Amino acid sequence: MLSAHEKAYCRALLALKQKDYEKAAQNFESAAPGFGTNSEFILLYQTTRLLLEIKRELAATADLAATEKEIIING
Repeated sequence: MLSAHEKAYCRALLALKQKDYEKAAQNFESAAPGFGTNSEFILLYQTTRLLLEIKRELAATADLAATEKEIIING
């Protein structure tokens, strides 16, 4: 039987496979207490968090660029 932390880790890996980085980061956070200082876990968790932040930043930049383009076209 898997512990709750191990199940959260499995859900995080599945979310990564489906490219749902936000859900993966949430599940990694839930799994973290059960993995302590496991270097492979920490690497996956921190990499996922970094990727999520980059995707958010790119989305915000794309929204800003679209708004600027609309202002120029309509302006």
